[in-house]
Amino acid sequence: MTNIEKYTIFLIEQYRSKFGISANSTYNLFKEKGIFEYINDTFEAIHTLDSDFVVSEIDGLVRG
Repeated sequence: MTNIEKYTIFLIEQYRSKFGISANSTYNLFKEKGIFEYINDTFEAIHTLDSDFVVSEIDGLVRG
C-alpha cells in the first residue's frame, strides 16, 4: 500500500468521523466529487498539514 493510499484511508476516516457518516458513504462521496484526484494531485503539499484543515478543505470541495 502506498503512502497516498494510506493517507486517503486516513482522510476517509477523519471525514467520516467528523460528519457522522459511514465509511462506504464517504468513499462514494469522495469518488463522486473527485476528492481522490484532489488527494493524489496535492498529496505532497497536504499530507504535512493539520488533518482538521485538510478535512475542512475537502468539505469545501464536496459542498462546492
